[in-house]
Amino acid sequence: MKTVEQQTLTSFIEPALEHVNDQHLKQAILNALANQEGSLQTIERVFEKIGSANWTESSFKLIFNSWKETHLKMLAIYGLSCRMQRIALEEEGLSADQQKLLLLAGAKNAETSYEDLGLDFDGETHTTLYHNLAESFVPDDSWMLTAYSLPEAKAFKTHVYRNMVVAPDIQTGLFTNMFSEIYNHAEYSIAITAFNRLIDTHYAFTPEEKTKATTYIFAHIEDETELNHFTVVIDALEYYTKAMGTEINYTLAQETFENYLSKLAAVFAALDKKIA
Repeated sequence: MKTVEQQTLTSFIEPALEHVNDQHLKQAILNALANQEGSLQTIERVFEKIGSANWTESSFKLIFNSWKETHLKMLAIYGLSCRMQRIALEEEGLSADQQKLLLLAGAKNAETSYEDLGLDFDGETHTTLYHNLAESFVPDDSWMLTAYSLPEAKAFKTHVYRNMVVAPDIQTGLFTNMFSEIYNHAEYSIAITAFNRLIDTHYAFTPEEKTKATTYIFAHIEDETELNHFTVVIDALEYYTKAMGTEINYTLAQETFENYLSKLAAVFAALDKKIA
């Protein structure tokens, strides 16, 4: 039997696909994973590396700056929701049913940020939790400076934002948000192993300090948070396509998923070189 340490990103994603009733959408995800196996292995290798050494302060700053650029996408999520809401409220000739479906699509998409905003956690945002993680390993918030920002991380963040807010086809945005959620479920699952090993091997954190450091990661794993987000974006996609009278573009879906992984792997490959 495989241990958690031996598990791959794909080994966390594939079981989650039981939540996908649309077999064509499921196959698009599986095809993307197979075609981007090298990208997935690059990411896995870097998390293994992160957990293996007590890094210099400079390396930690690069790690936390770059990883943040690949997450915390609330502006993009709300931009995508606003696009669907604006169609519902401003486009002429829509029926009341179409308007309702578009508003539901926007609301379902926005639901993926409830935890990020701390709606049920006394307003403690995931941004705060991420800062707690980073500043458990670096003495201040200088890790946020552009000096520690990799061009590949900036490019990935821009790619995600433009997919969700600017791309002509709203399905591109929904596919991006959808895939990010199921991918994040897997990434946080291997990240918690890496950071637990880093702390247990190289630090003498108290239990309270360890909890403070790792809550950001664990919050995305407990209660299947990211899996729930994944399914609500599928709902958003179904509401949107029904409202617009269009079919799901499965070719675009697979292309979007593969581009996501390829560009994300470029971030980790660049980080791997910088912290070598």
